[in-house]
Amino acid sequence: MRFLKRSRFHLIAVTLLLFSSPLYAEAIHIQNTLTLEFSWVDLEKEESRLRENHWGDQIFDGPNIQTSLYSHLSIGDSLSAVLMPTQVTPREGRDLFFRKAYLRFELGNVAVKVGRDSLWWGPGRHGALLVSNNAFPFDLIHVGTSSPFLLPGLFSRLGEFEVEGFLTRLDENRDFSHVRLLGLRLVYHPREEIIIGISRMTMFGGEGRPDLTPIDLGRLYFSDPNRSGKFDVNELAGVDVRLRPQISRILPGHALELYGEYGGEDEAGFRPSKPALLVGMEWGYKSGRVIIEHASNHVSGFPDVWYHHTIYTSGYTYRGEIIGHHMGSDAKDLYIRTELPLWEQWIGGVDFEQEKRHLSSPVREEMRRWAGDVTYSGSTGRSYSARLIYERIENLNLLAENEENVYGILMATLRF
Repeated sequence: MRFLKRSRFHLIAVTLLLFSSPLYAEAIHIQNTLTLEFSWVDLEKEESRLRENHWGDQIFDGPNIQTSLYSHLSIGDSLSAVLMPTQVTPREGRDLFFRKAYLRFELGNVAVKVGRDSLWWGPGRHGALLVSNNAFPFDLIHVGTSSPFLLPGLFSRLGEFEVEGFLTRLDENRDFSHVRLLGLRLVYHPREEIIIGISRMTMFGGEGRPDLTPIDLGRLYFSDPNRSGKFDVNELAGVDVRLRPQISRILPGHALELYGEYGGEDEAGFRPSKPALLVGMEWGYKSGRVIIEHASNHVSGFPDVWYHHTIYTSGYTYRGEIIGHHMGSDAKDLYIRTELPLWEQWIGGVDFEQEKRHLSSPVREEMRRWAGDVTYSGSTGRSYSARLIYERIENLNLLAENEENVYGILMATLRF
């Protein structure tokens, strides 16, 4: 796992070597996308705040400028590389960093990715219970199928399958440095209108904790070992479903997807327990769409059980931010968004979010967010957008509401 720490340097070196080889000179295709974002933020009572579902970024009081260059290089049909240097001002520590930096190669229907990237498992549009891009991207090894496949023989009638898994090492500044995180996922397509996913996450090892061998992981997954010693790990699991009824037969041009995700923080006889639930729908028509999504991981009698662990007390986090749903533990989140075409290449959107945290506490923190945006997409591939956000938070930091504890955030953003 040590090489993960140096993966971006290896990636740059390998990419330069490939470029210098005349064998690949005519097979290289490069696509670059430059994004410039300027935001003005009024936080009132904080110097910085997490920007949810945005790769662990912080927003700072006052002006914020972010520049990123996404470069995708494909070499033949089976080898590609992605680099995404990003500069954020202001930023604590380094101003320039790689948000994405990985090599990906295919052998048959097997795809292997090595480097830095984010993952999002599940159908949620605004959150995911197990893996989202709320935290900083992982330095990982990722292996999976490059396209859905059929089982051989008569089993081909069952439908298509996809499998993937990854292994990463979490950050140093936690209770046990460099904890391993293993994720496995199976996606099943019994029919074109139905997609079913099953995911399992395991946190294990770390400095000061016993590590697990592949045989130990096999026992953990396929038997029921005594959950003590090295087998006392932190696990989360879930199943998600997408239903895509063919409503276009009744309403031409319309598309509907109903989706849900069910997750468990603990295990009881191979079954997830202490559940969380995410449900939602997206209704689309031409360039417009409506999204309604609700998530909850409040478990009565078990306060703050999600994303916490008795041994791994730093929790299900990476660089201090939750790897799963941005709402945190013991919380509920409601998200509604509407997008409508305005004129020609212009699209407008409005959304509302209500988030309630620490639901088992006598004092609950509640956030309401209202936002609106417009986006212009030109024929040359360029796009411009402007977004205005206002948040109001009551009982910030679980203090009873008073004049000093009703907290507002105003954020104006321009993207090019």
